[in-house]
Amino acid sequence: MPPNRTISNSIITVVILFFMFITGLLLKARYRLPSEQKAAEAARVAQVKPELKIPKAVPVSQQIFEPRSYKSGAFWVLSRPQLVVTRSNDADTLRIKSGPKEDVFVLYGVDAAQVTWTHPSRIASQAEYFGGVTRPKVLDAGAQALTWVTQLLSSHPFIIYTKWTRVPETERYYAFIRVQMDGKQQDLGELLVKNGFAAPNGPAPDAVPEAGRTPEDYRHALQKVLSQAKAAGAGVWGM
Repeated sequence: MPPNRTISNSIITVVILFFMFITGLLLKARYRLPSEQKAAEAARVAQVKPELKIPKAVPVSQQIFEPRSYKSGAFWVLSRPQLVVTRSNDADTLRIKSGPKEDVFVLYGVDAAQVTWTHPSRIASQAEYFGGVTRPKVLDAGAQALTWVTQLLSSHPFIIYTKWTRVPETERYYAFIRVQMDGKQQDLGELLVKNGFAAPNGPAPDAVPEAGRTPEDYRHALQKVLSQAKAAGAGVWGM
């Protein structure tokens, strides 16, 4: 190939490459990626408002929770619980909040009157136990019991004692609830039986929170207040 043609081809190649390079720059300027557009906008704003270059820390409130339970003998104690009012509560099955968590606790030793028709066989057995009252009256007593417990735990401090033993096939835990009333702690289960809202037929505990007291002592206490409820015609016993 003659030298002049070689030189001409080289010049043409260089010119073509130059135009391709210029075209690429123009296209890049015209069609930027979203990330490049954001970066360019941030740079432009930073030039107009230099104080925006450094992100400013925004203070947030810090919520610190105290330990929600401590060990005392065989039990874990929840000293500052709060009742969570929910449609799933019964007088003996309650949702409780302690610290940031919520748990459902079932009372040891007692079986409160039902509030819904969810378990008809259980309502039937309760109706028979409570002297042969009608099943609707069992539900009426259950509704009264839940209202009473809700008002009681909403207006009085109380403490939960639990071993974190689960009710079989549920996410619930057995517990004692002690309510601060008249200058002393009173057992919620005993109060329910005394007011004619529950039978002493619940799950039997293998220990009780009070030192020197036995599960047998607790069962005797439930039977004692049961006799008082029957004699006074309290709650379902008077229906």
